[in-house]
Amino acid sequence: MKQHLMAFRQRILLLAFLPGIIVSLLMGGVYLSKRYNELDNQLMAKALTQSEQKAAIASLLLNKTQREDLQTLISMLLDDMDIRAVSLVDEQGKEIVHAGPKLTDTGKSSSLMGAGQRWFQSDQVIQVANPISSPNTTKSSGWLIIDYTYAETHLTRYRSLAFSIIVISMGLAIALVISLKLGNGVTRPLDHMARVIGRIKNGFFDTRLPDNPSSLMYELESSINEMLDSLQAKHQKMTSHIAQYNDELQETLETIEVQNVELDLARKEALEASRSKSEFLANMSHEIRTPLNGIIGFSNLMLSSRLTTQQYDYVSTIEKSSQGLLTMLNDILDFSRMEAGKLELDPQPVSLREIVEDVMTFMAPAAHGKSLEIVHFIYDDVPENIIIDGQRLKQILTNLISNAIKFTSYGSVAVRVMLDQEGKPHQKESSDEPLTLRISVADTGIGLTREQHHKLFHAFAQADASRTRKAGGTGLGLSICKNLVEQMGGEIGLESDLGQGATFWFTFKTTLNDKNSEPTAHDGSEQKNIVPTLLNGRKVLLVEPHELTRLSIFHLLDKLGANITATASIQQGVSPNKTSVSYDFIFINLDDVEPIQVIRHLKESYKNASIIVLSSAGITGTMDPVMPESTDTLLKPVGLNRLKALLTHIKTDQEGKDTHQQQTYKALNILAVDDNPVNLKLLKTILGNLGQHLQTAENGFDAIELCKQFAFDIIFMDVQMPIIDGLEATKRIRSELPNHQRTPIIAVTAHALPEEKKILLQSGFDDYLSKPVSEKHLISMMNQWAKMPIDTENREYFPTSKISVSINQTIEQAESPVDINLATQLAAGNRSLAQEMLLMMQDGLDDDLETLKEGWTTNDFSAVLERVHRLHGACRYCGVPELERVCNRLETRLKKYNTLNNDKVREDFQLLIQSIIRLNEWEIKSLNTAESEV
Repeated sequence: MKQHLMAFRQRILLLAFLPGIIVSLLMGGVYLSKRYNELDNQLMAKALTQSEQKAAIASLLLNKTQREDLQTLISMLLDDMDIRAVSLVDEQGKEIVHAGPKLTDTGKSSSLMGAGQRWFQSDQVIQVANPISSPNTTKSSGWLIIDYTYAETHLTRYRSLAFSIIVISMGLAIALVISLKLGNGVTRPLDHMARVIGRIKNGFFDTRLPDNPSSLMYELESSINEMLDSLQAKHQKMTSHIAQYNDELQETLETIEVQNVELDLARKEALEASRSKSEFLANMSHEIRTPLNGIIGFSNLMLSSRLTTQQYDYVSTIEKSSQGLLTMLNDILDFSRMEAGKLELDPQPVSLREIVEDVMTFMAPAAHGKSLEIVHFIYDDVPENIIIDGQRLKQILTNLISNAIKFTSYGSVAVRVMLDQEGKPHQKESSDEPLTLRISVADTGIGLTREQHHKLFHAFAQADASRTRKAGGTGLGLSICKNLVEQMGGEIGLESDLGQGATFWFTFKTTLNDKNSEPTAHDGSEQKNIVPTLLNGRKVLLVEPHELTRLSIFHLLDKLGANITATASIQQGVSPNKTSVSYDFIFINLDDVEPIQVIRHLKESYKNASIIVLSSAGITGTMDPVMPESTDTLLKPVGLNRLKALLTHIKTDQEGKDTHQQQTYKALNILAVDDNPVNLKLLKTILGNLGQHLQTAENGFDAIELCKQFAFDIIFMDVQMPIIDGLEATKRIRSELPNHQRTPIIAVTAHALPEEKKILLQSGFDDYLSKPVSEKHLISMMNQWAKMPIDTENREYFPTSKISVSINQTIEQAESPVDINLATQLAAGNRSLAQEMLLMMQDGLDDDLETLKEGWTTNDFSAVLERVHRLHGACRYCGVPELERVCNRLETRLKKYNTLNNDKVREDFQLLIQSIIRLNEWEIKSLNTAESEV
């Protein structure tokens, strides 16, 4: 503020002082100019007048020859300060008399000596020449030349200049004094105003300007005082409002703080509720799946047995209802995981054709039960070996095809697999680049309106939500499909109009599988030479009334290199004019004709042809018993793999080879590593019954030593063991033993959480099994990793003896720490083995109890976790459900909280100690009593 006032004061002084300076300078300049001209004119007039007078006197003295007086006269002329020199010359220019210094040489002396008065003027002198003549004549007898100097004139000029400067300075000084007085009169009030405003800025709103009517800025000061009065009033009002608002804000903040605490508590409760919901769903899944598996399994067994028509309908209804309940349960679990963000994909190398054909085979009975035509087309440019989550892809396909069948009363359901149109122009050069595939499911059902399109992919949405709707469902299927497709990097949509059917389609991104990838011809021109052919040049007759099915089978036969004749009816295919044609294979649909007569007629007409009947799935056991000899059946929809298997079977039969007799079972060399002798005992029993060679080790160190000595086909490795655990043992086997770098190592664990499963696979394990391990799971794992040729499709599992327990015994067993039926079932029906494993487990309980108590007392988390895990693994084979539940819950919480100092962990630990004591007090005679009653 002070700087601005100083600048303002300087401008006022400049404005007041500048006019005086300009006026003074102008007046001084005018005065000096006029004075200088006046002095020059005076000297010139004096020179001319005085020269003429002196010339007249000199003329008189010269005529009287008074030279002394003439000399005196000329010398007296020098007394004049303006005269520098005087000279009297004759007619020839010779000097007669001279006084003063030498005349100034102007170079124009001759021009001055003429008739009349003449002069020459320069910056320094004025030289005047006057002729001297006698009174009686006009002829000049000489000239008087006088030099007038400007010295005195210049001196006078300087005096005038000094005088002017003095006068101007005095005027400027007076003007400056006046300007300062006027400036102070203006700036002093402004300075005071600035100080007052500064105080107001600092919060002193009661400051006022002096009320002085004589002030130059009285009106401005009065206006500022009025403004300050108004400002102070508003400030007081605003201060009161601010105080009120602060009180309200404080109350609001306190309310928000309370709400935040409540929200935090609500959030924790919601998280706990979500966790409880997840645990509840997991437990319910386990509890519901267990009886459902039994219902579905025994229903399938009953359906394959001899039943009356009414019994078959009843059992079929039970099986279908169970499958629907299982599907609904899976949808709810998937939706729960999807909401929690835990629905993750597991990409693995798969065969796309196998996935599609498996789903089509699974869905065929439902379609054929409604007399629907169900077919699939896999285009030639689609790669078959890809990397994708096969189970989730099957889930999407199953859902879409199931919906298509559900809402279609007549017509067909067609599945098409192709390259996405956007990716077709760019040919794949590298398997690392993503490939976009498109799968569509088209039906001829009721269709959908445009309004139904938008809500169809939302959770719990139904195309028909009315009470009179015909089709049921949870409304979660398409929502789950949408989420899965988006995780696969694709999109899902539909094209439909009411009454015109619907086409659901989805795309997904995948990559080629380098290990099993086959070259594909994108233009289709070389496809016949790429796929191994079984019908190269063979003549095939195809009789199929359904157009889409006929086209689908025609495509597969053409892929195998056959020469095909396709007709819609038996009359067109075997007309009299075509009996001379020889066929190698005849594929015929006999749904609407008498099968025995048609087959006999075909065999008579085409004796060398292999007849293959195209049968609809869904009604089993009605076609094969009446089929003539050497007639094969192929269920629709026809898949390439099943077609090739059937043709290979026919070919080997024709060549007289029995492939089943030539099959030999390979005995594998297996290593089982577990620190629990009960687990090793069970594995040894199961694998011994399968005729396999098993070696065992109780820890990772022994396993490594055995791997150094022997070569194993497959290794089953427990994870948590003393000395060296399973993870470290697997790493050392992979790194230190070159002969076991590619040996399959299967992790066997009793508590495989999703995070632990990822760690297992990343640590070198090829796969994992969750305890309890059944015989079927072992066979499946060995078939997958060790190529064990054991037929598991028709293998049935029954206990060696049946157990019947009375109601009273059931109640006692419910309160007992041992479930005898479960123990016998886990021992593959071997009661003596179950008894032996229970005794072995009881023998180690004292040591387990002592180790657990010691670890808890010393707060040794690792020792407690290791012993709980070991005990948990043993429980899964011995039929001790109470102890197994407590171990499972305690191990889960130990891994979750990673500490012993937790209330829930302490509670579970006390329950574990009690369960161990109860089991240790249980006597084996209970088992003997039950056995004697049986």
